Amino acid sequence: MNDEKIVLIARLKVRADKIEELKTAALAIVPDSRNEAGCLNYDIHQSIEDKTEFFWHETWKNKAALDEHFATPFFGEFFKVVEKIAEEPPQINLTKKISD
Repeated sequence: MNDEKIVLIARLKVRADKIEELKTAALAIVPDSRNEAGCLNYDIHQSIEDKTEFFWHETWKNKAALDEHFATPFFGEFFKVVEKIAEEPPQINLTKKISD
């Protein structure tokens, strides 16, 4: 698995009064995340049915690249915000693409 591309799909539900705070914090780390050597894709989505629900779709060169991302200072700061405003723990799924 170490040399395979990793697709991360994550879900985060925040408190209704913290939507803008989450957007600000999440969007602030997009440029740095996309500039990481192992990042192939980094997108954030907001549910159209429940505005408190956010999703990340990320593709990384391999698991080591993702681990490096999680270890960056900017991600650590972002996750501190998440811990304060999340309504429930984030769901993080590591996947591999099986379709063409």
